[in-house]
Amino acid sequence: MLGLLLPLWAASARADEELRRAPADPPRWRLRASLTQGIGGARDGDELVTVFPTTLEFNLRLWGPLAVTVAAQGVTVGSQYLACGEQHRSNAAIGTGGVRVDFANGKAASWAAPFLELHGGLGGQSGGHEIDGICRTPAVFATVGAKLGLDVWLGGKVAVTVAVAYDYLPTAAPISAALGAAFVLY
Repeated sequence: MLGLLLPLWAASARADEELRRAPADPPRWRLRASLTQGIGGARDGDELVTVFPTTLEFNLRLWGPLAVTVAAQGVTVGSQYLACGEQHRSNAAIGTGGVRVDFANGKAASWAAPFLELHGGLGGQSGGHEIDGICRTPAVFATVGAKLGLDVWLGGKVAVTVAVAYDYLPTAAPISAALGAAFVLY
């Protein structure tokens, strides 16, 4: 009798231990890419302008909800002006690196996954308005920015991304709404 009860008791203890040690939820993605297009507004000198930021971004998950991000962004401006005898637009290109927090990066998580991203980097921008006869020349500048958004996962490998973003530019710094797609690479 003891020979029958001892294996049953051992199996029961092993099953209790397995229940206590619940399996971890694997991440939805470890490496992903996203492409977003935005529209927003900014001030260029004393006028309001429409800006169109386009961003290609890669995210690498570090641990838990944290990921590192690298991105390239082009910002086109919808209006042009005469400065120093030439037509100008405050178009810009920036490259950034930063951190991202995904609040629901698990396969068992909701299909709606909010995120927050902070980044900084370098950029270049065409000349700005002529001020008192002085023309600004294009220069490299430091930039910082933030993005708050939501990934809506459509199955396992693709998401629609909706975000609100800000990026510092010397002229026409945009606050924009962006829409795009994210793809799981690994």
